[in-house]
Amino acid sequence: MLIVIYLLLMLLSLVLWIWLIRRIWRVSPAAAGASFFLLLPGIYWSWKLWNDPVARIRLPAIANLVITVILLAMSYQIGDTAVQDFLQRAAAPQAQSGPPHTDMNVWCREKYGTHFDTSRSACTARNPPSAQ
Repeated sequence: MLIVIYLLLMLLSLVLWIWLIRRIWRVSPAAAGASFFLLLPGIYWSWKLWNDPVARIRLPAIANLVITVILLAMSYQIGDTAVQDFLQRAAAPQAQSGPPHTDMNVWCREKYGTHFDTSRSACTARNPPSAQ
């Protein structure tokens, strides 16, 4: 659920970034082009045009800042959750999908007519030699 909210906020962040770029475009199309692909020109032009009445850049700049802070916090939380899940899965013993050593039992039976002894990790006769 957290990842879905994160993705929706990323989409909102893109919309807000385009809104900011359109406001920068009013003053300088070249700056808007650079700002669309790079973060630093966007920050620079937001700072430079902060008091410009034509650009009216305050609201999109503040909205971008707020969404970015929220996304950073969520990124940390998602990353921390993913790491904790990985560590729990790594610490848990691996469940085997069938009876243990099934393939070894088949191999020992076909090759030597014996069975696989898990305590010795070897093929052994059904009846130990002392009993024969």
